[in-house]
Amino acid sequence: MPPIALVFLGGGLGAVCRYLVTTQVGARFGTVFPFGTLTVNTVGSFLVGLIMGALLLLTERHGFVAAGPAKLLLTVGFLGGFTTFSSFSMETMTLLRGGSLFYAAVNVALNILCGFAAVWAGLLLARGIVR
Repeated sequence: MPPIALVFLGGGLGAVCRYLVTTQVGARFGTVFPFGTLTVNTVGSFLVGLIMGALLLLTERHGFVAAGPAKLLLTVGFLGGFTTFSSFSMETMTLLRGGSLFYAAVNVALNILCGFAAVWAGLLLARGIVR
């Protein structure tokens, strides 16, 4: 499959999953705080750590030849469509413009902290899975 098709397919699937997750989380926890975006950014960070860690280890230890196409499909495509930095930025600005400095600061801090922690957890899990 051509690289552009892998990115296209993954991106479309990622965007649909982002929509489903954010609407379900918003319905469950409300929309006063952007929990849906926080959720997809944290899950996406975990998945990028897991996927990239697994692909790296599979390539190094087992000569996995499909790492390039898998990376395009899963990280550039799917996770590119799934994670929502632009939504995070707009929601933070909306919170600031609405006078919610506290929630804006919490949103920035949680997205950064949860994102880094999730990438780290994904990398650790990949090391534990790929031997």
